[in-house]
Amino acid sequence: MPRSSRLSIAVPADLWLPATVCSYGYFLLAPNRWLPTELALVRSFDAAEFGLPEERFSVHIDQPAGRGAPLRVRCDASVSAPARRAVRGAVVRMLRLEKDLTTLQRAFPGIKRRGFGRLFRSATLLEDMVKTITSCNVGWPSTVRMNQLLVDRVGGGAFPSAERLARWTPGRLQKVCRVGYRAKRIIRLARRFAKEDLDPAWFESPERSTEELREALLALDGFGPYSAANVLQLLDHDDELPIDTETHRLYCKRQGVERPANPLTLHPAIVAHYERYRPHRFLAYWFELWRDYESQRGDAWTWDTETVGSSFTASQLD
Repeated sequence: MPRSSRLSIAVPADLWLPATVCSYGYFLLAPNRWLPTELALVRSFDAAEFGLPEERFSVHIDQPAGRGAPLRVRCDASVSAPARRAVRGAVVRMLRLEKDLTTLQRAFPGIKRRGFGRLFRSATLLEDMVKTITSCNVGWPSTVRMNQLLVDRVGGGAFPSAERLARWTPGRLQKVCRVGYRAKRIIRLARRFAKEDLDPAWFESPERSTEELREALLALDGFGPYSAANVLQLLDHDDELPIDTETHRLYCKRQGVERPANPLTLHPAIVAHYERYRPHRFLAYWFELWRDYESQRGDAWTWDTETVGSSFTASQLD
């Protein structure tokens, strides 16, 4: 079977890799590593993540000819043809290369000027869901630490496959990866994927309605309204608002009001504020939030992940 270490991937004419990768916080989470001096994304893969025999390698993704030019994907080892196809599919998924932004950009010219709209996501649905679980009810630095430990201790440098996670007990995962009560939820989720009880293709089918997906997600252990809404946007259902403490902070800052003792009282006003942006409420909200981050930390593609990863806490943001 032919093997190769390079790929070239065509992209939409408006896509600039740095803006697309550095558009959502998951680019700061292992196994992703953004190199601001090279404007490149590096990460490790295990072909087992895609249901193939184990095959470990790292990839370096850049866009040397600039906006709209093909992506250059270089592997640090010769990769089998099936793994190469899987990597191509993973890059397409991570950068949402198949997403049509025509309607969104027509409605929001500011988004078009910034090259915004294709929010970075993970290589697989399982990775997106685990990252969502690790970002609930916890500060961002802890989310960074949990994902690094999952990659280092369970995945051997890559994000662990469902089968690898399924072999762990919740107690061991909790102790080794410091994920707390999330251990049971992560293991149960992984075992359902490993048994093919959960089918990524079903969730990612364009035939699924938002209502269908929301119902299916809320039926999963550990997925409440916030986490379900976050996974929905990761599945390209852009109208959901996952309201959390950052939503509260941003709304109060932009409205010039004090944060109330009970932030839940803000929710009706937040929902009303973004109502005009249907059916892209999440993208409108995230555009405002990301611009707020960049106003305080500089353009996201300039961020040093080693330092910025620990700076996104409420006490360090205006």
